[in-house]
Order: sequence, then C-alpha cells, then structure tokens
Amino acid sequence: MSFPFRKPALPKRVFRTAGAVAALALGASLMAAPQATAADSPTTKELLDACGWADLCEFHATDYWTYTGPTHQVGSTAFNCASQTNQHRIDWSDTTGSTNTFGITVSASYEWFKVFTASIAASYSHSWEASHTDTESNTLNIPAGYKGWIERGTAKQQAKGWYEIHFGKRYYGHYIWYVNNYQSSGANSDHPEWDTVTFKDAKMSSGDRAAHC
Repeated sequence: MSFPFRKPALPKRVFRTAGAVAALALGASLMAAPQATAADSPTTKELLDACGWADLCEFHATDYWTYTGPTHQVGSTAFNCASQTNQHRIDWSDTTGSTNTFGITVSASYEWFKVFTASIAASYSHSWEASHTDTESNTLNIPAGYKGWIERGTAKQQAKGWYEIHFGKRYYGHYIWYVNNYQSSGANSDHPEWDTVTFKDAKMSSGDRAAHC
C-alpha cells in the first residue's frame, strides 16, 4: 500500500541520491494534511518505478530471515522396466525468482530493486538476486518395476521493510511518499548447502507400465 508522508521510526538509510534535507523540509509541512484518497494516490508500482527519477529513494529494512522452501520435483521421472535394479541419471535445472507481497515483477535492472538489495547487504550482509538458477545431475538406483524422481527444497530468504521516496515537486500532491509493508522472498544463494535434495521412488502402476515399458 502507498501512503503520503508520516514520521517513521528509526530507519537505516541507504541513499540513492543527495537532496534529502531539502526534500524533507518541503515535505514536513504535509504532516497535518489529510490522507489522500485512492483516486488521488499513485499505485505501488508507480511509486517503485519513481525510484529511477525521484530525488531520493530508500529502503528501510526491518526484518530478515532464512528458511527452506517447500519440496517440489525437479527434472523428469525415470522408469525402470528391467528385472533388476538399475541406475538412472536425471539432469535438472531449477530457477527461483524474487517475489514480493505486491505481485510486482522483479528485474535486476530496476532501480527500486537495486535500492532494496543495497539495503539488505548493508543491514544483514546478504546478497540478493532477482533470479537464481541451479543446475545439477543426480544418479538414482531404481528397483525393478519402480519409477524414481528427485524432489528439492530450495534455500530461501525473506526480508521486509518499507520504501521512502522524496520528490522535488509534488507527486500526486505530496513531496514524500512511502510504500509500507513491503516483503520479498528469493533464493538464498549465499548458502546453497541449505538446499535439500531427496531421491524418491514408487512402484509403477499399470498405466506407467503401459506408457513407458
């Protein structure tokens, strides 16, 4: 959601350009102004895109944590139609993009994403990619009459905070706007060892045999 100027608590600053003092002085007079209606407010995407030309764009990180995402199949399923256990090689590639609570597409070229990554690096000493791809090959021992596949849980990271954007001229009636409650998730490429890779197998059904044997 986007809101006009209000006083935030103890931000960590990551400046994109100079001129914050002048912008803040102009914006201070808006503290008592009524909140703009939805029709008079920019969209969240418009505000984030404005980071590319506004006088100041900062992301104030307030929280960061890591976790392993839910497991999902990577690569194809292998079928062993032989009468003995056989080895099957599965090549797979898995891409994890960076997502956010507003459903806005992330690109490494966007200025607001650069501001975000700089803040995460400064506040938590972690890198952040718009998209990360892992490619690997694994060999499975699949029993006779069984099918096998690989499931992966991706090492991920989450961060939350808010954007502060200053304008030299009034933008939708205000000199300062905020994008509050911004939360993003992405691959934790700093710790790939936190990925999980599990080999799975199950007995083939009659349908599997008809289709693959």
